[in-house]
Amino acid sequence: MATDVDSVRRFARMVQDSAGRGAAITGRLLSFSRRSELRPKRVDCSILIRDIREIFTHTLGAGIKIMTHVAPGLPQLLADLGQLQTVLINLGTNARDAMSGIGTLTLVASVETLSRDTYFPGASPLATGRYVRLSVADTGTGMDAATLARVTEPFFTTKERGKGTGLGLAMARGFAEQSGGCLQIESVPEAGTKVSLWLPAAADDEHPVTESVGRTPARAVAVTGRLLLVDDDDAVREVTAAGLEEAGYAVLPATSGIEALALLEAGEDVQLLISDLTMPGLNGIMVIKEAKRQRPGLPAILVTGNADAAAEMAETIADKDAFQILRKPVQGARLLEQIAALLDG
Repeated sequence: MATDVDSVRRFARMVQDSAGRGAAITGRLLSFSRRSELRPKRVDCSILIRDIREIFTHTLGAGIKIMTHVAPGLPQLLADLGQLQTVLINLGTNARDAMSGIGTLTLVASVETLSRDTYFPGASPLATGRYVRLSVADTGTGMDAATLARVTEPFFTTKERGKGTGLGLAMARGFAEQSGGCLQIESVPEAGTKVSLWLPAAADDEHPVTESVGRTPARAVAVTGRLLLVDDDDAVREVTAAGLEEAGYAVLPATSGIEALALLEAGEDVQLLISDLTMPGLNGIMVIKEAKRQRPGLPAILVTGNADAAAEMAETIADKDAFQILRKPVQGARLLEQIAALLDG
């Protein structure tokens, strides 16, 4: 029996790890498609560079010498910290591969003020203003003009088959542009490559918020109420319900929009509705709209992989104050946080 239990635990960990990797890839693809929901905050570049250097020291190998320079008096930048860390780590990995594990990687943070709209080759134009420029430079093989012209295309890669997805620079460019900046790449064959992220500097009068790598803000969650959970995918519904019940909520599951509305019409007592968007028959927007007609003021959460399309569809819902959109893949802590906020409200 002990062996069976150990096997179940081992396979459960494997499934959890695989799901985490899938969630990360999905998030990066959504960033590339410019549909991810970024949460920009003020970021202290000295802390960011320090933490990224520490990661590089332990992951890039002993053959890579890491140098850093942060300009004095550097303003904080405005960006989604988690996405920014991911982009910088991807750039560092690319640099290591370009140097075949031996060379110098240089991280530089500087402030640049543009007095007019500026255009860099192969990049979106930058509007007049003040930017923080984060650069990752290597002493690797570099790229010729033909390669440089294509390097940010999705799925284009110079690596061997099976050793690169061709999404790293495409997603870095998507992140930079979605953040109000741009990605600039300079390269010379046999002389190395420098990739620069231009990101908006935070306004001086904004309230500072800084975080370090891996630090997640905690929030106390008020556990009360019964939740109506609607999803036609049995596995997703059951796993989500189990997580909510473990957090202390009572969950009323429904396999379709029609079943969910029937439960409401039958008088089931629920304090909040959670619905997937894409379902046969009635989609999540239709479910929420009809649920709010039956129960005015019922708070609701729509879970979807395309928040932009969902937001456009949601314009038909009158009661928007008690209606939130969460993008897949949804982290359990984020879902619980949103539930607590709506119930508290």
